[in-house]
Amino acid sequence: MHPIEQFTFEFNIQEDYFECHEVLEELWQAGNRTDESLVALIQLAVARYHHRRGNVTGAMRTYPKAFQKIERHAASITQLGIDATQLLTLKSAFMEPEYRRIHLPVDERLEQRMKTQSLEPLDRTFLIDKHRLRNRQDVIDARQVALKNRGKWKNRP
Repeated sequence: MHPIEQFTFEFNIQEDYFECHEVLEELWQAGNRTDESLVALIQLAVARYHHRRGNVTGAMRTYPKAFQKIERHAASITQLGIDATQLLTLKSAFMEPEYRRIHLPVDERLEQRMKTQSLEPLDRTFLIDKHRLRNRQDVIDARQVALKNRGKWKNRP
């Protein structure tokens, strides 16, 4: 599945905003790091994650950044299959203090692709606290290797 398809599936169907962030961050890192259309969608997913967790302050700080980028890069976002114009009309709904489910407005192609994906039952507690509950051993191992390599670099004559 293409990362944008996975992002919209995770956002609209699974409501796994943490995974939305992971999917697009990987795409962004592998490609053009100046692509703010991806950054906008990443920030929107991060804001949703904070909002659902009850971190309203964090969400309300992140939403405006996301929506500024969405407005500036509306054409690029629309080319991805997400209706940026309609998304911008939902800004006030996203900014309400109480979290509620809001779907990304997507084109027919993305809508059909989402319908073909199998729904995985996800534990609500895990979704809300995924950043704390996930297995991070690969991240820890990578950091240890980086620190070890950095030490070798510093010790060079």
